[in-house]
Amino acid sequence: MTGGSKSEQVYEQLRQDILNGSLSPGQSLSAIDVGARFSASRTPVRQAFLRLEGEGLVSLIDRQGARVAPISIKSVRDLFELRILLEAAAARIVAEAVARDAAARQQFEEVADALGAISEEAPSESRRDRFYELTETYDQAVIAHTRNAHLARSIAELRPHTERLRNIAHSRPARLDVSLAEHLSMCRAILAGDGPAAAAACTEHLTQTQKTILDAVVDPQGAAVAIDLITA
Repeated sequence: MTGGSKSEQVYEQLRQDILNGSLSPGQSLSAIDVGARFSASRTPVRQAFLRLEGEGLVSLIDRQGARVAPISIKSVRDLFELRILLEAAAARIVAEAVARDAAARQQFEEVADALGAISEEAPSESRRDRFYELTETYDQAVIAHTRNAHLARSIAELRPHTERLRNIAHSRPARLDVSLAEHLSMCRAILAGDGPAAAAACTEHLTQTQKTILDAVVDPQGAAVAIDLITA
């Protein structure tokens, strides 16, 4: 295996482990240990660390290692403040675009139909996983149809930081169903070509998601996952 492909392997696996929470915020990443795990020399490990640092997922602490970038309450607030600005604007643009773009309309109709179908199902891991897939499809459709390359790129660059918070965002069991209803509202406003309503629905969804995350940190007793990842 070439150095480049080995670096890619290390990068992809570490990135996935960070995003799904297998590697906790603030956790130390020893270059020696990571190298042993992947049978990799120091160079591809260092290359992977640098790529992850560029995405804001890893902090380099010295020449030998790194740590998973911590998540703070301030960083959550900063992230959602920016997401509301960007994604509400994108929702407004997409709602206007759908009226002229049959392919875009079809994509949002399919997402709305699928969300409506699973809203009738009983809670299960399969239902949760399919909901996550649909929200990813929705988000990627918004990015694809904003017709503003700078806006699309800015939203896409925030996706890894958003994904890291997903388990906390749905740590209250009832939150998933509320989020599902919020996504249906966003889809329906977009399909109606109502830009202001789409922007308002997006703002409401992100505001409530942020509130759920911060509430789980302040009062973790009712959460379905351990909330010990965010520090003040």
